Amino acid sequence: MRIILILIVIAAIFAVVQSQRHGCEWGGDGWFDCVMGKTASEMPAATPASTPEMPATEAPASETP
Repeated sequence: MRIILILIVIAAIFAVVQSQRHGCEWGGDGWFDCVMGKTASEMPAATPASTPEMPATEAPASETP
């Protein structure tokens, strides 16, 4: 029961903080979409696969006499 209460309090704090950050009007139409929509759009994009600009050079072969 305590865990559920703690999770509810954390969710409420998150909602209030994000609402203030995004300038969403509390209780207005679309408030939840304003908070969650802007939060999701601020997530960093997936990093594209890096393509090497220069191919890796091979290690020199060891010279044996």
